[in-house]
Amino acid sequence: MRRNRSQRAAAFLAGLACAVLATTTVAAPSRTVDEAGPLKVGKPCPSFGGYALNNDMLSLSKLLNPPKAAPASAVVISFFATWCKPCKEQLPVIERVLASLAGKNVRGVLVDFGEDPEVVAPFAESQKLRLPIIADRFTKIAVRLGVDQKLPRTFVVGRDGNVRTIFEHEGDDFEKALRLAIESAMR
Repeated sequence: MRRNRSQRAAAFLAGLACAVLATTTVAAPSRTVDEAGPLKVGKPCPSFGGYALNNDMLSLSKLLNPPKAAPASAVVISFFATWCKPCKEQLPVIERVLASLAGKNVRGVLVDFGEDPEVVAPFAESQKLRLPIIADRFTKIAVRLGVDQKLPRTFVVGRDGNVRTIFEHEGDDFEKALRLAIESAMR
């Protein structure tokens, strides 16, 4: 029995769709946890500090209560590395979300995991990153906040200094999940 042209085309398209579906992976959604190392949701975020690439001294307390500015309504802390492919995808999302919340006193800091400023600065420039970046060369901040090489790792801290959200995995829905976490922390 011979198939007509439209049947062959339909069979071909069905086979092609199956092949595409078989080779396409669906990214997992963003995942949060209640505890990561020393961090626990609802508990104070450990203090930390370091020099940003522009030589400004940054600390959690300075981000929450900057001199000559209104107190923060929330702070986003995100760890990344220049070699981390998911980080390269996630950093612009953080920048976009924080830019969309301009005027609401939401602050952010990016913390590079274990690399020299001489490596981080050109990366930041090539990625057009505007948030302050601390190059945590010796991973002291990372250790203090319980971050290992499972990057990226993002935290949202409320105005009271308590951890509100710990992102263990940033998925395709990260932009929406981050926005919701920040808005929740602002309440």
